[in-house]
Amino acid sequence: MLVIVDLQRKNEELKIKLKKLALAEFNGNDVPKREKKATPRLFCDICDCFDLHDTEDCPTQAQSPDSVPHSSYHGNPTDVRPYCDICEAFGHATESCNDDQTF
Repeated sequence: MLVIVDLQRKNEELKIKLKKLALAEFNGNDVPKREKKATPRLFCDICDCFDLHDTEDCPTQAQSPDSVPHSSYHGNPTDVRPYCDICEAFGHATESCNDDQTF
C-alpha cells in the first residue's frame, strides 16, 4: 500500500512539473536545457595514456588468442630449464613439485 501511495505522490509531482514547463514555454520563457555531457576521454590501462586508444583496442594486447605467449626469459636458450608438467610452468621439475594444490 505504501508503494502505491508513494508512486501516486511522485506522479502528482511530475504532473505539476510538466504543467510548469508547458506554461513557461507557452509564455515565451526559455525552458532550461540540460547541458550535454562531454564524451569520456579514451584511456588505455596498459599503455597508461589518454586519447590514443581504449584498453580493449590496445595494440599491445592484439596478440591472437591461439598464439603462444611471448617468453620473458632472457637467459641462454641452450640451457635446459626445469619444467613442471603438473603446474605447467618453468622453475621446478615435475619430480620436485609440491602438488598439494589443485588447479
